[in-house]
Amino acid sequence: MLKKFTKNLIFCALFITVAATAWAQTSEITGIVKDETGKPLIGSSIILLNTKTQEKKGIMVNADGKFLFTGLTANVNYNITVSFIGYTTKTIENYLLKAGEQATVMIQLSPESSSLTDVVVVGYGSQKKKDVTTAIASIKASDLENQPISNAAEAMVGKMAGVQVSQGSGTPGAPLSIKVRGVGTITAGSSPLYVIDGVPISGDNINTLNTNDIASIEVLKDASSAAIYGSRGSNGVVLITTKQGKKGIATINVNSYFGLQSLAHKIDMMDAYQYSQMVLESRNNTYSDAMDAINRKNTARGLPNIAYNINDNNAQRLVNSGNNTSAVIPTEVFPYLQGQQGLTNTDWQDQIFRTAKVQSHSLSASGGSETLKYYGSMEYFDQDGIILNSGFKRYSARVNLEGTKGRFRYGVNLTPSVIKEKRVNANGPYFASGIVASALHYSPLFSVYNADGSYSFAQNSWSPGQVTTLPNSSNVSGNGETQAWNPVALAMLQKDDVGSNRLIGNAFLEASILKNLKYKVQLGIDLVNSSEDTFRPSVIPLSNTAGNPSSDASGSSRTIKETNWLLEQTLNYNKTFGEHNLTALLGWSTQKDDLSGNYAAASRGFISDQIEYLNAGIVTSGTSTRSQWALASGIARVQYSYQGKYLFTGSVRTDGSSKFGKNNKWGYFPSASVGWRLSEENFLKDVKAISDLKLRASYGLTGNFNIPTYGSQGSMTSYGYVFGGATSSVINGAATYAKPNDDLRWEKTAQLNVGLDVAFWNNQLTLSVDAYNSNTTDLLLNVPVPLSTGFATELKNIGRVNNKGIDINLGTEQQFGAVKWNASGNFSKNINKVTELGPGNADIIRTGSVANAYFLTRVGEPIGSYYLPVVLGVFKNQAEVNAYPHYTDTQGNYDLNTAKPGDFKFKDVDGDGVIDLTKDREIVGNYLPKFTYGFATSAEYKGVDLNVSLQGVYGNKILNLSRRYFANKEGNMNNMISSLNRWVSESNPGSGQDVRANRVAKGSNGTTSTWHVEDGSYLRIRNIALGYTFPDALIKKLTLTKVRLYVAMQNPFTFTKYTGYNPEVTNRSEATTNGEDYGVYPTSKTTSIGINITL
Repeated sequence: MLKKFTKNLIFCALFITVAATAWAQTSEITGIVKDETGKPLIGSSIILLNTKTQEKKGIMVNADGKFLFTGLTANVNYNITVSFIGYTTKTIENYLLKAGEQATVMIQLSPESSSLTDVVVVGYGSQKKKDVTTAIASIKASDLENQPISNAAEAMVGKMAGVQVSQGSGTPGAPLSIKVRGVGTITAGSSPLYVIDGVPISGDNINTLNTNDIASIEVLKDASSAAIYGSRGSNGVVLITTKQGKKGIATINVNSYFGLQSLAHKIDMMDAYQYSQMVLESRNNTYSDAMDAINRKNTARGLPNIAYNINDNNAQRLVNSGNNTSAVIPTEVFPYLQGQQGLTNTDWQDQIFRTAKVQSHSLSASGGSETLKYYGSMEYFDQDGIILNSGFKRYSARVNLEGTKGRFRYGVNLTPSVIKEKRVNANGPYFASGIVASALHYSPLFSVYNADGSYSFAQNSWSPGQVTTLPNSSNVSGNGETQAWNPVALAMLQKDDVGSNRLIGNAFLEASILKNLKYKVQLGIDLVNSSEDTFRPSVIPLSNTAGNPSSDASGSSRTIKETNWLLEQTLNYNKTFGEHNLTALLGWSTQKDDLSGNYAAASRGFISDQIEYLNAGIVTSGTSTRSQWALASGIARVQYSYQGKYLFTGSVRTDGSSKFGKNNKWGYFPSASVGWRLSEENFLKDVKAISDLKLRASYGLTGNFNIPTYGSQGSMTSYGYVFGGATSSVINGAATYAKPNDDLRWEKTAQLNVGLDVAFWNNQLTLSVDAYNSNTTDLLLNVPVPLSTGFATELKNIGRVNNKGIDINLGTEQQFGAVKWNASGNFSKNINKVTELGPGNADIIRTGSVANAYFLTRVGEPIGSYYLPVVLGVFKNQAEVNAYPHYTDTQGNYDLNTAKPGDFKFKDVDGDGVIDLTKDREIVGNYLPKFTYGFATSAEYKGVDLNVSLQGVYGNKILNLSRRYFANKEGNMNNMISSLNRWVSESNPGSGQDVRANRVAKGSNGTTSTWHVEDGSYLRIRNIALGYTFPDALIKKLTLTKVRLYVAMQNPFTFTKYTGYNPEVTNRSEATTNGEDYGVYPTSKTTSIGINITL
């Protein structure tokens, strides 16, 4: 019995031991996460949920995309959830893990097919795109990664409806112009506000940023979204967010490219032989006109006419014409007219433009733990300009840290940069030493260098030819090439070095006060130190007047320091209760800007051209300046949603600015927006074609405080007072020069926006449409005041302007087997109209860069329209001249006797039978386009990717004032090849639109008119990039994660009728005088090769 009991006891003990061992035995799960092409998704997050105990475990995949959970309880169901940014989260539910099992799972994630789930940065926060109720345009890091881009603004070109980004100058490092939904100001600045990681920065140049550091760019387009920035939101707000670290192992990225740039479009100019023929015609016609005028006067006085012949030599021409040197034929052209070969025939564009290199090298590292994440980068960017002796270098770094400790979250973002520029005077006319204009105007008859290797300035003292034997021949004027210099010498001999050190950064601390309430304090800074040193050696003549001696050397030095501080404190409340979600923001912000600068110039007495220090010359002028402004603001916003389909956002900001009058220091800027996601309603849930449908409406009020810092205050200037009568002396004192206005306030923009967002067929096709109506009031204008006040004008708030239009975005994402393809397009139309200009609504007429180039701002018309005489063609013969209305002969107008065949025929605008070009003018166009558009597409197949983007505008006009000189047929400078179509005779009338050659512009042929206005419409291929990503099996042998090689082209093709270098050009930034081309640094086209490496 005892024996049997003992056996049973032992058996039970063994059974219990085995059973306990079996039940206690643990298991493990291993797996790999891949994308739809089979590549590991490094950085994926795995959450493992024990459905019995609700215990969670989290882990990140390794460099091979693998993960491992060990020590798991067996015979329990687990949920495995895998997520990765930009991909659809996937969950394997109720996975039964058996005892002792070593389970292996393979999980494949698919990209999110719609941007509706993206997070969009808004002012002081972020939202999911599907919850946004305002008009916001956005691009992500992926839009910047597949092509070489040196300036963040370049990534925006053609990508955002309602945002026109223009590259008016090809100067290396030059800022791009951005207009958001037209122009809503006349005298205040029209650039948007730029905010980098929450810090509003100084100015509008973001060329200090490394584009590889950018995570997203958002543009707040409507007043409701921009109202959170109050008095600075009227021109739109550009929010730039940089990359942050992510939890996981360190990821290192290397991005490098090298490219070659060249002139995108060359202007066809005459060669030396064609030019010489035009010179001959111009002198002959001038001689004929001069003799006809003399003989008319002789006839009127009863005197005999002077016999002359077009073949008269120069000496006879001077005698007959009363020493009219414009009729003289320069002897230098005679060999060309005779057809001699092997003569100098210089193409000056080939001399100043070059194939220039550009390179960029960037290194970044990111990663982190649960409590601290980091992102850091370094970059070197070097761009030689396509014009000799110009270039731009940038050295930048970035450190972004974010951590948590208990209830606290903290972070630091810092980006220091150093910029070095070599500038040349490319912009402006030839007579202001503009290099580009000089290259187009300078005679092809002359060489770059003299025989001794020095730079030639022969054209500055062009010999009057056969008249050199006449008295005072060295002072003969009118036969030379007025004030043009050797452009190569201008580029190579002059110095203009610019340096800039900048630090943009912020630090924040956030505390969770309560479960749903957070307090955040942020300190931001934008610190800029810049300098500029110039030097012009004495070897460059002061002017081109015949016999003029070389000038004294001249130089200047300028330093500027600007410090911008920001301090913000916010409370953020977020609560979800049932089907309701409420987010509230309350904050206070203070910002202060301090700008100081010094300038000194030495214009004579330099010891040597080799010593460029100012103290080596006589300092003739010096100035210093300092200005400060401050802004204090209160901020409040509420965001509410019910069931995720009824959406509301309301905000208000109050700004107090030191810039405005004491009676209007504070302004209030409210906004409200609503949204309705119809796709969540029962009546649409079963419509499978519609994935998402949302209606939006918003209204808001914003301001524009881009005016002079002390514009509301009376200002003083130095003034010389005379004392002492006959023995008088001048005593330096002060005098007022600006009238104060205590009521001055910011311009205000009220904008209504209605929009529609819709996605079809599981988000494969998305459409967004916005219509808006924007009214800007209290425009700042200088208005005349009684002279008894001691002032001529006063700055007042009196004008109104309206902008209304439509923005459309269309996008698609598709996959056909192994081929992934996406495309997006956008279209924008804006109508600009001035609705009020103060008492009497008097026209505002401004003069452009040359005389008679008038711009008109008038009620009922767009801002800054061209106001010019209208050319109807060219008089074909004398009968047409005789039959046309009488021409006056005062101040540039002409009478019947001086108008000749081959001269311009102007429209009698007022119909009074008299052509008076001071009155016979009309609006003939505007620089604002009728619509803009853009398109981008990309495709990927088995590692090969192709990206293409294009952009265009339609309906704008350009006032091409450069044609005033290099297409004027005067024969005093080279002309475009189109001048071969000029009127020569009744039997050879040319194109019927180009006047005859004449050294003196007769018949007001030189007057700025519609002949100088051109169609500025264009379509430009912005980027083409072809890349190849190497297979994982190959690069793993090199212990790399990803390697991509690519070739890319920027601006390879432009389709336009515009005859200048660049249809995006403008020499002036003022809203009332925009759209000029008066000589500018041309844009380039670039071919580059690059590599992206991920470690």
